[in-house]
Amino acid sequence: MNDLHTISLRSLALFVAVMDSGSFSEVARREGVAASTISRMVQQMEATLGSQLLFRNTRNVSPTEAGMQFAGAARTMLAQFNTAQAQLIDQQQQPAGLVRINAPVSFGQRHLAPWLGELLLRHPALKVEMVQTDDFIDPLQEGTDLLLRIGELKDSRCHARVLAHEHYMLVASPAYLQRCGFPATPDDLLRHQCLLYRGVHGLQRWYFRDDRGQWQNPPVAGALVANNAETLIIAAENGLGLVLFPDWLVGDRLQQGKLVRVLPACEAATKTAPQAISLIWPRAHPLPLKTRAVIDFFVEKFGQPAYWTR
Repeated sequence: MNDLHTISLRSLALFVAVMDSGSFSEVARREGVAASTISRMVQQMEATLGSQLLFRNTRNVSPTEAGMQFAGAARTMLAQFNTAQAQLIDQQQQPAGLVRINAPVSFGQRHLAPWLGELLLRHPALKVEMVQTDDFIDPLQEGTDLLLRIGELKDSRCHARVLAHEHYMLVASPAYLQRCGFPATPDDLLRHQCLLYRGVHGLQRWYFRDDRGQWQNPPVAGALVANNAETLIIAAENGLGLVLFPDWLVGDRLQQGKLVRVLPACEAATKTAPQAISLIWPRAHPLPLKTRAVIDFFVEKFGQPAYWTR
């Protein structure tokens, strides 16, 4: 028996057509080729399989027992291929299939999870698998379709769509400010309780840009350090001190009046390089429609400027 990989789908389809019609010439007429071409194709298939598939005479052809058995298998393979092809066509016409999304924990909870219901209602053939972690994820290694990343864009292996830019705000509760007063300059923070975040890279620094455009790093301190942003925000709401967090994390508390912005005219940050909030995906051509649908959805929902800044 020769290499079965030499048998093409077209050969299988023509063989099944000959089986159904009982005639090389009938199939040749429908396909617009010579009957001898189809006959030769079947002969090559028989040589590859090492079995005779058809009995031939001057008027018609009929299947051998091996031919009947092989025709059943051929019909199954052709049906599976046609089903797969139809599914791919459907996915090109409407978003369908699984999209794997990776996002930071807090951002995913606040600004992705609330929209997932509407996303899946809009695209009912879509499925989402969402993983939330603050660890570094390489989309090429992890098989992630979309990664929401906050930071500098450096990975040339990936495409990126910037959704917004991260802006930091110094905030405190009205009760704390009434009790301790409003700082007038970053240097005044040395006399205030500053609630600090400690992550995997150590204690977070606070930076403020001065009138000359230079970043200053006052040695702030306070009674509470935590590795969870929500814990620090709740502490700030309860009047324990000031926190420095991005607008997407504290914007709702500002709108609700639970927190008040401090030093609003002073640009603040925890990293001096610009931080973008971006959707990132591996370079693939063409971009699958299912992935494009998710990107377009979040671009629409976040808006310009992003809704948490309004």
